[in-house]
Amino acid sequence: MGRERRRYRRVPVDWPAVVKHTQGGIVAEMENIGANGAFIRCEKPLRPKERFMLHIMAPNHSTLSARAEVAWLQVQCDQKDIPPCGMGVRFTRASGSVRQFIKYFVAEHYEKRKPTVD
Repeated sequence: MGRERRRYRRVPVDWPAVVKHTQGGIVAEMENIGANGAFIRCEKPLRPKERFMLHIMAPNHSTLSARAEVAWLQVQCDQKDIPPCGMGVRFTRASGSVRQFIKYFVAEHYEKRKPTVD
């Protein structure tokens, strides 16, 4: 397996999302998220470098919206969706409050995973 090239950690999620682009909208599922990007499962991924508006429905939070672009595609998957079909995206523009929510969410996830010392 290759070396992790991401600058920021990602955490697993199962959040609904909507990808809005020039051809309309795509209902998707977000599989992981980090401060600068996410992996989105969807039936018809966009093309690499294509830009779009991403609307994320995080639980117990209002919709998070950010501009994003496709960084890479995962289109080779089997009938059981292994590995999942979709696209890796990078956030190109997001408000400070959206970025702060994501950073806090990721930090909280890793804080919960730390082992406790008795």
